[in-house]
Amino acid sequence: MAQDAPRRVPTRADGWRPDDPVLNGLIHKSIEQAYRRTAETGSMTAFFGGGIVLTVLGVILAAGTDNPTLAAGVVVVLAAGGLMYAGLNAPESKLDPIRILDVLGGPGNLPAGYLVYPAAWRAGMPEFLARVSDRQLAVAARLCREHPGSVADLVRLVATAEAHAHEHAWGRPVTEAEVHRFAQRATAEWARIAPVSMNAQAG
Repeated sequence: MAQDAPRRVPTRADGWRPDDPVLNGLIHKSIEQAYRRTAETGSMTAFFGGGIVLTVLGVILAAGTDNPTLAAGVVVVLAAGGLMYAGLNAPESKLDPIRILDVLGGPGNLPAGYLVYPAAWRAGMPEFLARVSDRQLAVAARLCREHPGSVADLVRLVATAEAHAHEHAWGRPVTEAEVHRFAQRATAEWARIAPVSMNAQAG
């Protein structure tokens, strides 16, 4: 189910968060670079577009008035006014958060523990989890430290566990505790056979 209201970063009862300095640094650097690129792209587009218009105008004025000095003066005045207007009225550049961590494979490719890492929630995690229910997210947060796979792996496992719980509920409502129980069993088995946990360096 899609979420309309902004979600807060989920927290664990033990307060744990991943603490891999290399990956944490890459996430923060990706965020910084994404916002800088977006700002630069918007500014340069406006700059080059305005430059082309002013160049054409200058050529027309020079040819029409037969006075290159006057044409240059008009272009300079218009350029100054245009830059001031653009600076005051430039539209906010649009950034697609889900693309911020493309260099790392996207937010779903992060180790499962990064489900509770605040910076990841500024880098596309809410968008990636848009169709994950609140109950599924709560269960995933409880299991993210132990789960050896990625955020995407964990979310799929919890969704599967929830479906499995419904199959054994015989028509009655399924509780979060039941979903957690099924998901915890699967996580423990996965962790047992996984050669290396993606959370191994996450603290």
